[in-house]
Amino acid sequence: MSTLNGILIEPGKDPVICKFSADINQTVEEIATILDGNFASSRLFNVGNGISLHIFVNDLAVPLGLTANRRFPEPDQHEIIFGNAIFLALDDETGGEHGAIDIPEDICQLFIENLNQHLERCNGDEKPDPSAEIYTENAGTPEEHSFKWQEVERPENIQKIIGNGRVKIVDNGTCNIIEIKGRYFKQVTVEKKKGLAQ
Repeated sequence: MSTLNGILIEPGKDPVICKFSADINQTVEEIATILDGNFASSRLFNVGNGISLHIFVNDLAVPLGLTANRRFPEPDQHEIIFGNAIFLALDDETGGEHGAIDIPEDICQLFIENLNQHLERCNGDEKPDPSAEIYTENAGTPEEHSFKWQEVERPENIQKIIGNGRVKIVDNGTCNIIEIKGRYFKQVTVEKKKGLAQ
């Protein structure tokens, strides 16, 4: 099998079946292209036989200001999907995009009906909940660190750009700035108790 089916929902559009390469490296590149950047995934629900439906989104959708797409059902209606969203069936044991499994077209149509029923379409002008701007690393450990990405001007003292993907690290002595398509974002620490940026 050279391709596998997934589902794509773009802001303001109906879900469609989207074909991906069965080659994992090509699949990752296709997902990154459709989502226009680095991505993250979350398990939505178990579909049986050790397979789950996962959602893939641009993991920097909020700081990039991507368009509001769909809203999750209650009790998570405050959670909004920004930018394009891809839905793939994954083998629970393999996990991640490495476990992507083809979804037959008739099953895709059932998933599409379900997604339309449960993910309310956004107007496109919705803004993220402030908590969606906060990223946390090493949660639950002594090294837990919360931060947000704040857009900044291009740094003047760039020593080098690290990486050749869609998101690059700017080495300006501290490496706390990333570059995405000519836009620059600085990691700003968020105090846990006060919720204020330093």
